[in-house]
Amino acid sequence: MRRSLVPHSRARRRVPVRDGGHFFEGTRLAADVAAQQERSRVASDLHDTVAQTLYGISLAATRVLALLERSETAQVQSVVEDVLHLANDAQTELRTLLHDLRSDQPLPLQEGLTGALASLATGLESRTGSQVRLSLADEPDLANTTKATLIRIAREALRNIAKHARATHVDMVLEVRPTEVMLLVADDGRGFDASAARPGHFGLQLMREHAMALGGALDLISAPGRGTQVRIRVVRRRR
Repeated sequence: MRRSLVPHSRARRRVPVRDGGHFFEGTRLAADVAAQQERSRVASDLHDTVAQTLYGISLAATRVLALLERSETAQVQSVVEDVLHLANDAQTELRTLLHDLRSDQPLPLQEGLTGALASLATGLESRTGSQVRLSLADEPDLANTTKATLIRIAREALRNIAKHARATHVDMVLEVRPTEVMLLVADDGRGFDASAARPGHFGLQLMREHAMALGGALDLISAPGRGTQVRIRVVRRRR
């Protein structure tokens, strides 16, 4: 993995200790809100990945039963192969989500956005053998919630590459501009028709929803045989 990452320093701030119950009550409320947001995120991720894949398995199994009832056994093998493929996808997605639950929360706080992106790139290389070329700017001045969402979008883009692209090279670029931060994930894989409906594929919609939640914009460029580019832009502002 080739990496162009400009080191940055972080100043440590002393946080004054406040007396009184109001401070601790506010801390508990903030923790409750953060926990609820995380539960909502996990529920959304499960719905958009594992739950939808299991729904596909259910539909395929129903079709098998209908074919057997009509003694149309010629198509059964093909449908069963689809079921096995979906089941393997569900196992992979569930393992990934469980890994994310254990590992992705410290990333925005301890390694920053740039460190988390580098870790994701290393993970993709180890899983697929694709070469990831990194070009990462200094750590941007974004809220941690925004950084965490960008990490989720990047993770979903890399997950799609690992599952579908058959790419040999992937570029991940983070640019910090005067008014916005831009994240690009591009691959040289087989691509697809971006204008066509893709039933059963929810990762792209999930990335768009995450970008909209930030008030940002997500652009997708792809064509068969020409790879895929996912570009996200968010405004630089503190929350």
